[in-house]
Amino acid sequence: MAKEKFNWKSLFVNDGEQKSTASKPEEKIDFPEEPIAASTKFPETKRATSQQQVNTSSVDNSVLNSVIEMYESGFESLNLPGYDFYEFFKAIKAVGSNDPNVYKMAFTMAQSVDTKVTKDSLLDGANFYIKEINDVHENYHSKGNAKKEEFESSLLHQKKTLSEEVSELEKQILQLQTQASDKKNQLNALENGTSSEMAEIEQKIIANDIAKTKILEIITTVADGIKINL
Repeated sequence: MAKEKFNWKSLFVNDGEQKSTASKPEEKIDFPEEPIAASTKFPETKRATSQQQVNTSSVDNSVLNSVIEMYESGFESLNLPGYDFYEFFKAIKAVGSNDPNVYKMAFTMAQSVDTKVTKDSLLDGANFYIKEINDVHENYHSKGNAKKEEFESSLLHQKKTLSEEVSELEKQILQLQTQASDKKNQLNALENGTSSEMAEIEQKIIANDIAKTKILEIITTVADGIKINL
């Protein structure tokens, strides 16, 4: 039986931002808590496909497994009523082989369940699921790129702001260094000037003593002469 079509939470939006449409899957995806088991994968073949080849070496396994499980759960949620491509897919997947006889046997079993099943009906069903999954992928791809651009823009803004702040601080540091240098020069000049002025003051003090002594000697000599000679 069909489940609610692609009732997932989005890869790139918050859980609370929900949006649904009647003809396309909901743009919501729940990340699984546990990685998907390897045994649930569709059997691999060496036959070339038209699907885009993706290098998975750069993707963390836990992230990759979570998204794969997300798509598989979404695929299951698209299951239409009755026997269609989904049930046929599950039958082939359960056997785990692409042997032609497996397909023939699965097709015979499908017609025994529902006589309306034909090759064309199965292919039509496959095209339906492929289109739905491609639509979901394109939606998430657009959201992912938008989120990436938003993040890069925010990062660029932060870098620019921090660079401007660093430049301003460096400018202030340079100004403070200049002021400090000026103060040091003033201090040196003050110390040099003080030394010169101090020497002059000390010389005047000594000269004052000498002058006093000399003038008093003369005055004393005259005073003594008065005492003796008059």
